[in-house]
Amino acid sequence: MSHHQPSSSYGLSTNLFVSRKAGGESIVIGGIAENASRWTRVLTQRAAQMMWFNLTQLLFPDKSDMVTAMVMTAPLRSTDLPTITTHVTVDKLDSGNFEITGWIGNQTWMLQLDQIEARRFWTALDIALYPVGWQGQSSNNPKPS
Repeated sequence: MSHHQPSSSYGLSTNLFVSRKAGGESIVIGGIAENASRWTRVLTQRAAQMMWFNLTQLLFPDKSDMVTAMVMTAPLRSTDLPTITTHVTVDKLDSGNFEITGWIGNQTWMLQLDQIEARRFWTALDIALYPVGWQGQSSNNPKPS
């Protein structure tokens, strides 16, 4: 669990979305914060994949090794980009919710998801990151349930 004060904290968020930015190099995520305001963040492909990997391990612990072994990862990108999230962690809280922290240079942002939103968000990340399936050939690979 993170023990620092984030630059931006969205609290327990809902209605999350994930989309691929034009050109395909970045992923845009967003949702509605606990205070009902809308928020968005741009992530590198690698940061989005780290989030997907972490959520996969936490949501599907019995299937995560098989699933994560099938996907290709993106190369690291410079961490000095002023507006793009380059690193992400996901922690499971004692409450059962998930805390996601992202880094943009030396600034951070944080959000929390309940179990249902985390699963929905994982599915949206999965579709945005691997639109033709984990092996890059077809989308008929079995997804964890």
